[in-house]
Amino acid sequence: MLKIDPIWQADIQQKNFRLVLDAMSRPGRCFTLHTLPDDGPVVLSILATLLDAEVSLSDPHSLLRSDDWLMLQAKSALADDADYILCDAMQLPNILPKLGTLPNPDQSATLILKVDNLGTGNHKLRLSGPGIKEIESLSINGLNLDWLSKREDWNGAFPLGVDIILIDDKSVAALPRTTNVKVEVA
Repeated sequence: MLKIDPIWQADIQQKNFRLVLDAMSRPGRCFTLHTLPDDGPVVLSILATLLDAEVSLSDPHSLLRSDDWLMLQAKSALADDADYILCDAMQLPNILPKLGTLPNPDQSATLILKVDNLGTGNHKLRLSGPGIKEIESLSINGLNLDWLSKREDWNGAFPLGVDIILIDDKSVAALPRTTNVKVEVA
């Protein structure tokens, strides 16, 4: 009998999708994904949840293995044309993602940034905006701050811009394009 890892099963994907939605609606809060240690990296859990054969993915930092692509069934694309872009958050943001158009701002890219740690770390972000009562703080380790500068540029002509999903080895957090982000000096 064929054994399918839980991250490829609909019930786990539905639970993880709910967590991604919670993260997007509550910026800066970390949510622990439903995955098992032997399922592989959390990045695969997120991608298995969000992708299908109708969307495209760019992996400019080669974080995925070739057999991961087979299971995901997403179309491979260059970063400037991809629906989702998976990046190592320690690398420089040398991409230009889709920002959408005024009639269709939803046709922008979603960035998935792999960080070392969410909830603790050397960078503390102060977040405000929709979904945040007053101020939310998010500590991150393993994030090149140039991503936040680029994010500000990309989101400068609202409603155009990108949404960012942050992941570490067990959790997910999000920075929707509507969230104001300030880096707190340590």
